[in-house]
Amino acid sequence: MKIAVSSTAPGAEAQVSPIFGRCNCFVVVDTETQAVASLANPALGASGGAGIQSAQYIVQQGVQAVISGNVGPNAMQVLNAAGVDVYAATGGTVAEVVAALQAGQLEALTGPSVAKDFGKGGPMGGMGGGRGMGGGMGRGRGL
Repeated sequence: MKIAVSSTAPGAEAQVSPIFGRCNCFVVVDTETQAVASLANPALGASGGAGIQSAQYIVQQGVQAVISGNVGPNAMQVLNAAGVDVYAATGGTVAEVVAALQAGQLEALTGPSVAKDFGKGGPMGGMGGGRGMGGGMGRGRGL
């Protein structure tokens, strides 16, 4: 079975990324041959549609399962349509979560685990800080 894990860096000892669409890379593990391949995420810097692009890229790699901290609705739709199983992992290394999946210890996701644009950053993205609506024109009270 080929398993793609969203990760913070290349290699089996990298940490699982909390986001799918804009993770740094995907580590693909073939459980039959024990081969490990690290693939840069082509959608990392996308201005929009990163979840869809990442999911399409992973499907093209021929994986049967994905492990990620979170998966948004657009990515989930692409993965489900392609018959790719999706599992949640809240931490650990790529090697640890693959072993946990093989041991039946990971929860299968049947729907998205976060709202659209979760990993995008900014006020609507869920992981970035908002900048507020003020224009910086406050005059203070002179105290």
